Amino acid sequence: MEPIRFRSLRFRLSAFIILIFSLLIILVAVNNLIAYKEIKNKIYETMKETLTIYQNRLTESFDTTVNYLKNFAYEDGDIRIIDKHDLSSEQWFSSVYHVQKSFRSAVTIYDMDGFFLYSLTSSTFFAETQANSTSNISKNIKSELTRLIEEEQLLTNDKKDKWFPLEIKGKYYLFRVIKVHNSYIGCWISTGQALNPLVGKELTQEVFLVTDKGVVTSNNPPIEQLPVYSITDYSSYHSITIMDSEQLIVSCEMDFGDLYLVSLIPENQFFVDINKYIPFLIKIFFIMLGLLILAAIIISRLVIRPLTELNKAISSLKNGDLNATMPVNAACTEFEEVNSAFNEMVQEIKTLKIGVYEEKLSRQQIYTQYLSLQITPHFLINCLNMAYQLAELNRSDLLKPMLKYLSQYLRYTLSSGQTVSLKQELMHVENYIELSKIRYPGSIDFYTDINPGTHKATVIPLLLQSFIENTIKYEAVLGKVIAIHISSEVILKDSDKYIKITIWDTGSGFHEKILKRLQDINQYIKDTQTQHIGISNVLQRTALVFGSEVIAFRFSNRPGAGAQIDIEIPFIPIISKEDIP
Repeated sequence: MEPIRFRSLRFRLSAFIILIFSLLIILVAVNNLIAYKEIKNKIYETMKETLTIYQNRLTESFDTTVNYLKNFAYEDGDIRIIDKHDLSSEQWFSSVYHVQKSFRSAVTIYDMDGFFLYSLTSSTFFAETQANSTSNISKNIKSELTRLIEEEQLLTNDKKDKWFPLEIKGKYYLFRVIKVHNSYIGCWISTGQALNPLVGKELTQEVFLVTDKGVVTSNNPPIEQLPVYSITDYSSYHSITIMDSEQLIVSCEMDFGDLYLVSLIPENQFFVDINKYIPFLIKIFFIMLGLLILAAIIISRLVIRPLTELNKAISSLKNGDLNATMPVNAACTEFEEVNSAFNEMVQEIKTLKIGVYEEKLSRQQIYTQYLSLQITPHFLINCLNMAYQLAELNRSDLLKPMLKYLSQYLRYTLSSGQTVSLKQELMHVENYIELSKIRYPGSIDFYTDINPGTHKATVIPLLLQSFIENTIKYEAVLGKVIAIHISSEVILKDSDKYIKITIWDTGSGFHEKILKRLQDINQYIKDTQTQHIGISNVLQRTALVFGSEVIAFRFSNRPGAGAQIDIEIPFIPIISKEDIP
């Protein structure tokens, strides 16, 4: 069975409010998570589009530069003249001049760091660079290119017909080289210069070029190597930790070489827009918390408290308190009507209970009187018969005391109420025994063992006399002595005081069939065919006065003697007129 506290309205309403509040918090958290993911996706897509746009711009710019190199290489006759060995001819110097002039013009037009031509035949290298380029950079590039050309490492299979990066003295440059006859013609641009229009000076370490092997080719990068899958796999987001900062990787494949344009975006930038909403969210949280407390107070005042008071009143009414009432002025109209109806119901119950109790008491008194009157005619007839016989025998010596005892008997029987004291009942029994001794002279002995503390115990009239009468009726015979014993004592049952009365005789005892019936008291009382009206009468009257659940009658045959009756009833001292101050 579900515990009562879990079934209470207070618990369920509190749980419901907490559940709603928790769901609201979860919804806010989920909303923030969705907003975070949406912002992250927007930033990713925006950067992806930016990289794609710049990749297209770079591709267009580089393609234009490549077209210039191809046209110059395959259509300009000066390259063939330079390839000849006659380095002192005027025509050779004129061709060199024309080439340098063309390169000088191309540097300005195509926004490259420099153009070069290297002739294998004459081992001649000359180049034109930007005006702001230092001589050391030019020398370093010339030295590295010359070495690679002479070692035939400049145009390997992975570098033909595409732009490729080279690291020279710690700096990365992009090169595009075409071989014509015995000459190499090409151009270069530093990766920083290539990316400068996109990233700006303040973001040069967040956007850079990466090879298809994951090598970062930008100058002074925050990381030198990236996982290949992180730049080639576009199916999901990829991140990398750099200096305890989580960085989102955004990449775009370049069309002009085995290169990727990559941007690293610190994920804490995603919260830049969210942070401004944090104070608002905190206010919302405290507002919700305040509303939760307010709702709990209102529900407690309007619902829980009136229901708790109503429940207490119902419990009091259930426990028999007919004075339980509810205040008419309640917090709301509905409870006012309920409280008013409850008070009216209690008043009706009180009135009905008093009426029923009085009616029941009246019926009980009438029934008790009826049961008592059942005994009186039966015994009176026997006494009158005996008086008639004594009168015929002229035994006035016996007739006078018998009439005296009979008058006392009738006075007790007719004037007694519902209850008497045990002492009064014993005096009546002794009077009855004296009457019976006149009828059966020398045949009856009577013994008592009465605890003085039981004299004031409450009993019903004729409780003992009915059983004594049965004993004399069935066991008393002239010429045979029958002994009758009565004892009383106070006992404890479940910490309550009871009086125990034992009646036994020296007769033949109960017949087996009768004893079996007497041991089932409830059935015996219901049996309308029983011949022992006196016993049934006593049992019913005792149950009416004390209650059937607290009395006990046990019938048995006493070992070595006759019948025995044990009676247990609550010990209730009777209040006599002498006890009233």
